[in-house]
Formats: sequence, C-alpha cells, structure tokens
Amino acid sequence: MDLFSLSEKGMKKMSNIYESAANTLGIFNSPCLTKVELRVTCKGISDRDALSKPDPCVILKMQSHGQWFEVDRTEVIRTCINPVFSKLFTVDFYFEEVQRLRFEVHDISSNHNGLKEADFLGGMECTLGQVGIAAIFSPCHSSFVRI
Repeated sequence: MDLFSLSEKGMKKMSNIYESAANTLGIFNSPCLTKVELRVTCKGISDRDALSKPDPCVILKMQSHGQWFEVDRTEVIRTCINPVFSKLFTVDFYFEEVQRLRFEVHDISSNHNGLKEADFLGGMECTLGQVGIAAIFSPCHSSFVRI
C-alpha cells in the first residue's frame, strides 16, 4: 500500500509552529542549510469503519533528544481513501544532523477534530535526508515512500 508521496519543492519560510518548537527545544546545533517543502499524499488507506470511508489527516512529528513532538498537520479530507493534501510541510534541512521524521495518518471523526477521538490508520518513519535524496534522484523530483 502506498501511504505517502513526498516531494521537495524548494525554499519557503517555515511555519511558526515549527520555528517556535525548534527554538524552545534547541533541536539543532548547526546552521540551517536550506528549507525543504514536503507534500504528502496517501494511497489505499484501509477502511476501519465498515459504514464510512476515513477522514484522514497527516501529522508530521520530529524527534529531538529521544522525544517526538508535533511539527504540523495537514487539513482533514472528508471520506477519502486516496487523499492529496494541499498543506505543505516546510522544515529546515541541517546537513550534518540526522533529522528523524514520523508521519502519522489519523481518521478524524466528523464530530471531533481532536486526536484523542481519532483512529490511528498508519504511519512511517524516515530521515529528512532520505526524503531529500529520493527526491533528487527521481526523474520528477518526487519520492514515493512505500510501507
């Protein structure tokens, strides 16, 4: 099943959520090399509920000092098993740092937008370097990560 398609789109200003989290936690010691945009799509999300299709949302987390923290999340796309999210994740790329990423797909109930009420549908972990290298070597500068 293809859960994610990630693509590097260039440099943009990073989100306020990521900037404040990075500054507060003191995540990185080296200067930022560049900013990378990640676009996320999911394919073939399995239906956990027999009566309806999932309402997926992807949450991007980064690891710092052994702990995972939420960087940002996509919009919720209602009743869709193959969502293409319009939200771009913008993260700083540090050449000499291993930046671990975790992408989690949650089914957000139409009655509630909180994660406590959401069903976990799947996820994947990788490094930002793995995503960037895959994007550089693919013919269309995009990377498909399979789980």
